[in-house]
Amino acid sequence: MSKILIKAKFTLTEKNNEQVVLKDSYVGITDDKITYVGNEKPSGYEDAILLDRPYGFVIPGLIDLHYHSDSPANKGFCEDCGTVKMDGSILYEYLTAIYSATTEEEWKKIANLTFLEMICGGITTCVEFNSYYPEKMAELLGECGLRGYIAPETNSLDGFPYSPDGEHVIIEHKKDKDMFKKLERNCDLIEKYNGTCDDRIRVTLGPTEPPACRPELLKEVRKLSATYKVPITMHAAETKIEREYIKNEYGKDSIFYLYENGIVGPDVILAHTVYANEEEKKLLAETKTNVAHCPSVFVIRGRYMKSLQHYTDLGINVGIGTDTFPQDMIREMRVATSMSKVADNDFRSAKSELLIKCATKNGAKALNRDDIGCIKVGAKADIAIVDMCDFNTVPVRDPVRVLISCGTSHNVTDTIVNGKILMENKIVKSINKEQVCKEALVATETIWSRIPNLNKLSPLSVNIE
Repeated sequence: MSKILIKAKFTLTEKNNEQVVLKDSYVGITDDKITYVGNEKPSGYEDAILLDRPYGFVIPGLIDLHYHSDSPANKGFCEDCGTVKMDGSILYEYLTAIYSATTEEEWKKIANLTFLEMICGGITTCVEFNSYYPEKMAELLGECGLRGYIAPETNSLDGFPYSPDGEHVIIEHKKDKDMFKKLERNCDLIEKYNGTCDDRIRVTLGPTEPPACRPELLKEVRKLSATYKVPITMHAAETKIEREYIKNEYGKDSIFYLYENGIVGPDVILAHTVYANEEEKKLLAETKTNVAHCPSVFVIRGRYMKSLQHYTDLGINVGIGTDTFPQDMIREMRVATSMSKVADNDFRSAKSELLIKCATKNGAKALNRDDIGCIKVGAKADIAIVDMCDFNTVPVRDPVRVLISCGTSHNVTDTIVNGKILMENKIVKSINKEQVCKEALVATETIWSRIPNLNKLSPLSVNIE
C-alpha cells in the first residue's frame, strides 16, 4: 500500500455537487484513489510521502478532450500560414505535407514531447484523435504514466484528403468491404488494449470526420458501440470545406448528417463544431452529444466558437482540448473565456468557474466517468498542483480566477496520475526531459527536410542567415 499526503494553500473540491475551494487544506491518497480531503490534518498518513506546497493550489488533473500527438512538428510551420483559397485551412496542404514526411520512429519522438508537455502542464487524461500509430501510442502512454484514450484513424478513405493545387480537395473512398478495413482494425485495437496498464489505457471508436466516412461506415460504428461500450470521437462542423462537401454530397448540414447515421448521443464527442448553425446546436443539446472545444487552434486561423457560454446555456456538455501546440490547457481555458466574451460582447460570458469545470468535470462526463475530473474521496488520484506564488500568479484572492486569467502550464509543480507521481516539484520522473527534447528536435528537422516545398508553403518570418 502506497500513500501520499498533500498539504496546500488551496484545494478545489466539491460540496453538495458544487465546486468549492478549501483553504489551508490536505488531500490524502492511498494507492490509486483519493481517501481524504479536508482542512484538518488526517491520521493514518504518518508514513506517507508528503508534498508540502505552502502556496500550492490543488486542482483535479486536467482532461485534454482532443489532441494530436504529432502537433509539435507544426511549430514554426503553420503559424501565420494557410491555404488562402480554402478559407485559410492548413488541413489539406500543410498537415498532409507533415504526415507524408513522417515515419513511425520520428512520430514516436515527437509524441514523447507531447506527453512531456502534458505532464509538465497538469494534464492527466488525454484523448488522442486520428491516431496513425495506435499500438505504439498505447506503449508510450503506458511508459509515461498518463491516462490516455486512443482513437485510431478510422474512415472509408483511400489515402487521406489532400489538395493538389491549393483550390480543390481530393477525397477518395474505398468501396464495398474495403471501406470497413480501418474500422475492423479499430475493433481489434479495442479488444487488445482497452483497459490495459491498470485501466489507464482505453480505446475509442474513432471515425475521422464527416467527409471521410460514408453512411455505411457510420452506421456500422453505431452498431459496434453497443458491443464495445466505448466513446465515439469525431471531428464535426470543423471547416467550410467540410460543410460544403456534406451539403453537396448528402443535401444536409454536417451534424444532421451524423444524426441520420447514428453518430450523436451521450457517448459521442464531437470536436470543434465551430461552424454548427443554431439548429445543429439545438440537436446537439437534445441528443446530449458532447463537444470538445479547442479554442487556440481556431483563433490563430481567425475563427472561434460563437460562443462557449451559448453552448452551455443550451445544455451542451463542453470539454476543452488543445489540438495544437503546446499542450497547455491553462492557456486554452484563458483563450476560451476571452473569445466567448468577444463573441457575446459581454464580460459575464464564460466565467472562470465554468472554464475550470469544462477542463475537468465536463471532460470526465464526456468520457462517461465520475471518478476523474474531481477531487473527492473515492475518485481516482489524478491531481495537479499549481504554484500560486510565482511572479504571474501572486497575489491571490480568488485562485480559480488567477489560474485562468494569469496562469500557464509552467506554474504547475506536481502531476499525479492513478496515485503515481509523474512530476514532483517540477522534476519529471517518468520521462527523461532533456533526452526527449533533443530527440524531438532532430526528428522534426528530419521531417522538415523531406518537404520539398517547405519554404513555399511556410516562408520564414525573418530570414535566417
